[in-house]
Amino acid sequence: MRKILTLFVTLFIASTALVSAEEIVLKIATVAPARSPWDIELKKVAEEWNRITDGQVTVKIYNMTTLGGEKAGIQKLKAARPGQQAPLDGAIFTMIGLHELVPDAYIYTLALPFLLQNQQELDKVLSVYGKKIESRINAAGYELVAWSNVGWLSFYTKEPYQTLGELKKIKLAVAGLDSPILSDSFKLSGFNVVDVPTQKFSQMLKSKNGISGFFAVHLLAYVGGYYKDISYALDTKLCPIMAGFVISKASWNKIPTKYHAAMKEAMEKARKRLNDALDDSDADCVRKMEASGVTMIRPSKEELKKWEEEFSVNINDIHRAFPNAFDMEMYQNIQKLIAPMRK
Repeated sequence: MRKILTLFVTLFIASTALVSAEEIVLKIATVAPARSPWDIELKKVAEEWNRITDGQVTVKIYNMTTLGGEKAGIQKLKAARPGQQAPLDGAIFTMIGLHELVPDAYIYTLALPFLLQNQQELDKVLSVYGKKIESRINAAGYELVAWSNVGWLSFYTKEPYQTLGELKKIKLAVAGLDSPILSDSFKLSGFNVVDVPTQKFSQMLKSKNGISGFFAVHLLAYVGGYYKDISYALDTKLCPIMAGFVISKASWNKIPTKYHAAMKEAMEKARKRLNDALDDSDADCVRKMEASGVTMIRPSKEELKKWEEEFSVNINDIHRAFPNAFDMEMYQNIQKLIAPMRK
């Protein structure tokens, strides 16, 4: 009887160990274009997570565009029925997707034109307000593994322009991003913005009767090949475009807690490498676009000051029309926070 009991206990312990070490496959969608720095770093992190967890965690990466864009990615983070597994465990979203996922995080606040004009200002703001935004994302049921600046918003057009007024007349779209608030905010500011589904963006850009330009970041414009269909690009820093790597709490909690810190540290190292290389990466994209025949538009400091003043007036109009798009109090506090850095 004792031998049987001993055998039973041994088998129980062995089966428990097997269950605890069961392979966890994380299905992660990303907005990063193939072979871009973000794509390369994410694959490195996937390998590192597998090493950290002794092979227990495997990451499968999916392209967000092929899934239907960020809106589709958000839908796939949610189970079709209670008790079912969601199609995706996590995703890397731009600020557009993050806003759609967690509206009360007010992530758009960081992307208001001319509020933040370099990485040092962004780092300062995140050191003060980052935890507040992160806590709201966590409260919505997601673990924020990391977030970073993926580039600075710019305009890419087929037609030349010298002033902000001339730019506003050009028919524009958001490059591959479905965002009613972003496009409606630009419309309210006087821009000629049309809504183009992600799947039809490239077709509309190539068409003579389609759009005459778009706004995006240099990395997406170059790696996505969209620069081939435009003649002019704005080379200045209007605002940072943030990206966040989120994993559902349900999926994150499947991973043994002992691995969490090391996994986040691996992602933090990747984030730092990406941030440190961002200016060089942007400059490289600009050089390559210029070499292909794209003319860079570089407004003077005086011209940019006029742009900033006009955008500041528009900010109040946008907030009145879309009070939930960004946090006006945070916006004003950030202005005060970074004012000493510009003296």
